[in-house]
Amino acid sequence: MEGDSSTSNLFEVKKNLEFYFPDQVYSESSIEEGMEAGDIFVDPEDILPYLQTALYDDKILEVELDDEEILYFGRIYDDPPDPDTEEGKEYEPGDYLKLMTHLISLPLEPGMGNLHVRYAKKITIRIFTSSLAIELGTHYEDMCLVGDLPVLRLAYPVVGRLVHGVREFRAKPSSDMSLQVMVMGKRKHSTIKTRIVDISSRGMSFAIKKKEQEYFRIDETRTIEFVENGMMTLRVKGKVRHVSKVRGRMGTEFLCGVEFDLVTRTLEEEVGALVATVQRSHLKELAQKSRDSGLNLIL
Repeated sequence: MEGDSSTSNLFEVKKNLEFYFPDQVYSESSIEEGMEAGDIFVDPEDILPYLQTALYDDKILEVELDDEEILYFGRIYDDPPDPDTEEGKEYEPGDYLKLMTHLISLPLEPGMGNLHVRYAKKITIRIFTSSLAIELGTHYEDMCLVGDLPVLRLAYPVVGRLVHGVREFRAKPSSDMSLQVMVMGKRKHSTIKTRIVDISSRGMSFAIKKKEQEYFRIDETRTIEFVENGMMTLRVKGKVRHVSKVRGRMGTEFLCGVEFDLVTRTLEEEVGALVATVQRSHLKELAQKSRDSGLNLIL
């Protein structure tokens, strides 16, 4: 009987993997090896730390609906009970995730995703950490309100996998860093000073205002200066790769992403040193959040 149960469970895992991640061929042996290595996971408790990390680190999620080529973006959101109830008074941020019953996401961007998600048969969520991507399979349940904010209620993921070497680690400057960027004006547009959203050794994204979207054209080169404690520390050029908008906790955010043009070894090393400082600070801050919350956040 135990063998029949194990075979049945393996069949269910295989079915879910093939449904949510059809880019790979799965055999029983490869699934067993993946589960043993922790690269494939189906237990709700194994999925929980990744969801908690995404919430506490305010990570931008990549969201794929069915097998559409377009990617949508969202963020995991909290789902607290009525604060006037006894349960609400004892509630800590993210406690609802521990129930492992559902997942709350901010509305997707581009906005048409919020219509498409209602009819999607499957939803794949991609979360990035310092060294890998976590892909989780779920489905749409309902539109609901958290406070006065309309959000998406998704089922708690049924399967997940780790994907190594997907992209370079993109770190956010920690809250105690005074690092900003000056993006030099072009075509009679003013120079803007703004915050870094995330940065890697190959490029970065920075926040812009809605009206500033028109300042940037895909594939054009812009000059960027890094400013820390009021002083310019580094100047680089970068090619604009995307202008995007993403829902944040305080409303819709507009981002511009650039790929660095590192023409000399010296410049490459200077950028590498800056990025390493940001990454260390980001991981230190996340580790502190892990200690303060008592959660097993993934660095």
